[in-house]
Amino acid sequence: KAKIDPDICTGCGACLPTCPEGAIRIVWDQGIREMQEKMVEYAYGAIYPRRDRAVFLNFLMNITPLCDCYPFSDAPIVQDIGIVASDDPVAIDQASVDLVNRQPGNPESALESNFSPGEDKFRGVAPDVDWGVQLSHAERIGLGRRTYRLVTV
Repeated sequence: KAKIDPDICTGCGACLPTCPEGAIRIVWDQGIREMQEKMVEYAYGAIYPRRDRAVFLNFLMNITPLCDCYPFSDAPIVQDIGIVASDDPVAIDQASVDLVNRQPGNPESALESNFSPGEDKFRGVAPDVDWGVQLSHAERIGLGRRTYRLVTV
């Protein structure tokens, strides 16, 4: 019988979408903010100390309302935008969020509000989750910077 060992569980939630029966239940001992900060710290640990040897690509296509790690999908919340590349993981994510939010929202998706260009699409899907926590924490711990210069090719 499989079980989750609470003494070594980091609370990342990666096990949730791996179970096709939905039998995994996690007793969250932390809030959303803490989980987001842990995700940033894990990303930092994955590339440190070789960040200078990494390139980051975001494919802004088929942007679904939930994490792409879920075993199901829904209609995209905005139209396809393109591909963004950077040597800074924080800048590329900030640019990606900005590009998504500039688009009109898809009323045929799970987007509940913020359909107009310039409105926060991610808060339109999950109003209680502040995605900016991750980028602020990433910048604070030295993973990268939120400032960027967008060059269209």
